[in-house]
Amino acid sequence: MSSLATTRTFFLGAALGLVGILAAAGTAIADSSLALDVDDAKLVKLAGEPSTVVVSNPMFADASIQGNKLIVIGKNTGRTKIIVLDFDGKQLANMMVKVQRAEAQVVSVFRGGNARRTMNCEPFCDQPMIVNDEHPRYRDHNEQITMKTGHSAGAAARGSNEGTQ
Repeated sequence: MSSLATTRTFFLGAALGLVGILAAAGTAIADSSLALDVDDAKLVKLAGEPSTVVVSNPMFADASIQGNKLIVIGKNTGRTKIIVLDFDGKQLANMMVKVQRAEAQVVSVFRGGNARRTMNCEPFCDQPMIVNDEHPRYRDHNEQITMKTGHSAGAAARGSNEGTQ
């Protein structure tokens, strides 16, 4: 093999090795963006054991650790930053999270001025609780959800107490 061919082979091997190192570094620190819908959740696998999760604005998303995975939940439309550290303080993830409304089957009806009513139609139309919808409907819907959650929690508590009596 000529010295020119040897030199080309060396540089090609070095370049491929560098690409491999950079790719491995990319999996160690997930520096990216994540898009999800309001009330949706995504699972992000981390290359290491996480210890700390920082959410810059928990009004838009929430995150929790489950083993070496991060569970991200969209709460309200907007953007927030999530940073995950391991036990040594090394960064495992640094991601911008964009939370958006599910637009595929969403219909918004505007009635005079700012009175908006949102419906989610898949295949039948339902009225989810959406921030910025008309105030009385949003308040009433919130009260109904709170009451239903209370009934469910009460039934679960009664059910777990029945086995102990």
